[in-house]
Amino acid sequence: MPPRPSMPPLLVVALALWAACAGAYTLLGSLPKPAAGAFGVAGAAFSAVCGVLLARRRRAAIWCVLLGLCLGACCAGCGAYAVRAASEPLVGNARTWTFTLAEDARSGSFGAQALAWAQDGAGARVKVSLMLGEDAGMLLSGSRLEATCALEEAPEERQAFLWGEGACATARARSPRMLEDRGPLAPVRALRMQAIGALGAYGGAQAGILQALACGYRGTVRDSGAYARYQAAGLAHLVAVSGAHLSLVVALLGWVLGALHAPRPARLALSAGVVGAYLVLAGVPLSAVRAAAMVLLALVAPAAGRRASSLNALALSIMAFVALDPSASVSASLFLSAGSVLGIVLFAGLFRSWLAPLPRALQGALAQPLALTAASNLVAQPFSAALFAQLPLVGLAANVLAAPLFTLGCVASLIAGVVSCAFPAAAPLAVEAAGAACLPLEALVALLARLPYACVAVDLSLAPAVMLSAAACATLWIAWPQPRLRVLAAGGGVLAAALALMLMVAPSFRGDEIIMLDVGQGDAFVVRSGGASVLVDTGNQDALLRRALGRNGVYGVDALIVSHADDDHCGSMGVLEGVAHTRRVCVAAGVLTCPCASCERLRLQAERLAGAQGVCGMEPGDALEVGRFTLKAVWPHAFADEGGNADSLCVLASLDADGDGAADWTALFCGDAESEQVERIVDEQGLRGVDVLKVGHHGARVALTEKLAASLAPRVALISCGARNRYGHPSEEALTRLGAAGARIIRTDQTGDARLSFAKGSLRITTERPG
Repeated sequence: MPPRPSMPPLLVVALALWAACAGAYTLLGSLPKPAAGAFGVAGAAFSAVCGVLLARRRRAAIWCVLLGLCLGACCAGCGAYAVRAASEPLVGNARTWTFTLAEDARSGSFGAQALAWAQDGAGARVKVSLMLGEDAGMLLSGSRLEATCALEEAPEERQAFLWGEGACATARARSPRMLEDRGPLAPVRALRMQAIGALGAYGGAQAGILQALACGYRGTVRDSGAYARYQAAGLAHLVAVSGAHLSLVVALLGWVLGALHAPRPARLALSAGVVGAYLVLAGVPLSAVRAAAMVLLALVAPAAGRRASSLNALALSIMAFVALDPSASVSASLFLSAGSVLGIVLFAGLFRSWLAPLPRALQGALAQPLALTAASNLVAQPFSAALFAQLPLVGLAANVLAAPLFTLGCVASLIAGVVSCAFPAAAPLAVEAAGAACLPLEALVALLARLPYACVAVDLSLAPAVMLSAAACATLWIAWPQPRLRVLAAGGGVLAAALALMLMVAPSFRGDEIIMLDVGQGDAFVVRSGGASVLVDTGNQDALLRRALGRNGVYGVDALIVSHADDDHCGSMGVLEGVAHTRRVCVAAGVLTCPCASCERLRLQAERLAGAQGVCGMEPGDALEVGRFTLKAVWPHAFADEGGNADSLCVLASLDADGDGAADWTALFCGDAESEQVERIVDEQGLRGVDVLKVGHHGARVALTEKLAASLAPRVALISCGARNRYGHPSEEALTRLGAAGARIIRTDQTGDARLSFAKGSLRITTERPG
């Protein structure tokens, strides 16, 4: 059993500084500039006092904590003041700006966007969220653009996110002009562009993973849907720019070289070479610099092998990055990088000792990868689960199985990237070889991601997640236990049984429910009964859908019904591949033959999720049985709007709560259908009112007429819409008409999720928050 490592005072100061800066910087995001300045000055004053008292060496641990807290408050106050002072004078005035991208641009529903540094002719410089058009093309970190526009205050729903990135303004470059890349890193960025191009040109089906592993570029792997599989398998960190994967590569590489009896200088040189190659091919972004610094200082530099030197190096890295950029204290990349390295340095040896009773043949193949993965995930996994709103249940096993395959693929990708830049003529051969080296990893990820319940959606806030990590680390460090292998196996078996009970048995005991999920400006509804469940639409905000599914315990759906191809109804379909195993996707029958681009995209997404055999077209009269619910298609008869609003697949749900063969409750789901289509449904189906109405088109004015509202006379009207959305949904006209018809109106922008629980003679409504 290895000795318990001591906690160097410098690490105590660093962790306290980091925690205080993160909390204070978040708090100051809602306070004015003078408050931030006062906070910084107070923090500096108290830091001086704590430093003097610490120098006397009385109760050093306590004063280390207090010194770190005060320094963190000082950093947060100064950082918040600097962000406010830089941005506030520049908001509102139109001028010509030069934008330098701080990250690779990401494509979205309304075009590409990226964080960027904006600079005007007078030298003013501020960090902004830059919105670009859909035809922006591939823009990488370091790209320079020029555009005339006005900086705008960040919209309320994005203020917290942007503040955490050190920005509080947005800009919209409608017709930007590309500028020549300049500066000392321009040659490095050119090499990165060359490597990404070669890996994409010659990588074939593996192009995305090659670009991600070698260059930190995730555009291709996202567009292909492969990134969702890595997330589901708990391996997203392998294709991200973070120390989580660099630390694992370097640690495993060092262990392999050690097993081959390579001399220590050679091991350190090769590890440093791998990190350096990745840093260059990634274009030297700040996140990669953080990751490289964490790994090199904490895992490679302390050649003496003393954990105290590794911990001190890690502490210096944390303090430097937080002091230079206080917004880094709330950065996911810093937490994942530092957390992974800290977990490995502190606990990898302990976990490896737990596996010492394993047969010698399994020690090399299992003990080292399992210990490194468990130690890394101890700190990073709760935070990652909260950040991405999903918990990969196969994550530990996946990381152990993938460790050697990933190391092989990563090193091969880096070599291919370097060769492509240094010897372009050899690029095809080198890239093809690297692609072959990545095949086993890709096959493993695809297999794991397809397993039922490989990953489940969760709704966990970041603060509790960080506290959970801290509590687990503190408990392990204080207890420093040495359990028997049988105890570990028994504990794992009990945990697996509890998870199986929660995922596969508990849903059978839930009642008959319709749940309106809060996914912002979009639609997503769950109908479940008797252990079966169907999801109607997905919205287009992945994180919101995952959190809503997690809040409501939806871990799998028997079928997905997509009303139509608009992005706000099916844009997050890919999420289900990771967190809710889906056997079937149902669309309007016209979607299967409609030649328009939106319907073609919907068909491809559906086939990717459920396979070609799992996609079915529904016509009026077709029905799905969901426990005691029957979901019958009632519209459209034929496409008249190329899959648009008028062609929305509308479903009439009926519930036989007592099993006597008669419907006790009815609900009509209208997608984005408007009053003209809904009136025809009412006439054709002979509806004399419904109990629940999913109001069409998010409550737009055209969704209902006064006559139609009176004919449907819903007891409950469900409207799914985003807070302060730009469309003005729901309209006052629709609300007035529903109110006059006697409906109780429930809106996601006011109440969040809404659960309707049915029994034979009662309907119970539970909302996430009062509305």
